[in-house]
Amino acid sequence: MWQRRFIPEICLGEIDAGALYTKDKIICGLLLCFVIISVLVLACQTPEQTFAVSETVRGWVSKIGYTRGALEFRSDVHLVEYFDVGVALASFAIAMKWRPWIAGIAGCCFGLMEETIKIFLPTREFGPVDLIKDFVGIWVAVILVEGTKKLWTYCKGK
Repeated sequence: MWQRRFIPEICLGEIDAGALYTKDKIICGLLLCFVIISVLVLACQTPEQTFAVSETVRGWVSKIGYTRGALEFRSDVHLVEYFDVGVALASFAIAMKWRPWIAGIAGCCFGLMEETIKIFLPTREFGPVDLIKDFVGIWVAVILVEGTKKLWTYCKGK
């Protein structure tokens, strides 16, 4: 099988000898591309653009009782942003029949890459707290998606 030649055995869950491109693989792949491009576009914004987006979203969530300051809010958004990345990666990993930890490690590498890119942008800065929040968002999403998959499989079997 083509997968055995390119992907180490430990990375694979069940090996599907079926079609290489199935509808779920394509949909999950497109979702993953969309989320990654969105994160990179947000990372390359000017400070004014970032502030405008942050203040708009902070205004929306203040209506439900969220009252943190602007800088804290911008840092907290990393949890949500990377939760989305984790859901997309975990969904793609399930569609590709990879083990869930591959999605977590890939997400952490992406988070590190995105924060490192900010070192080279004159108006952005690398934030270790943001990086930790990126990792937490990714792993929470991977664990929830994997747990949901197992629960769905269990319920479907009954």
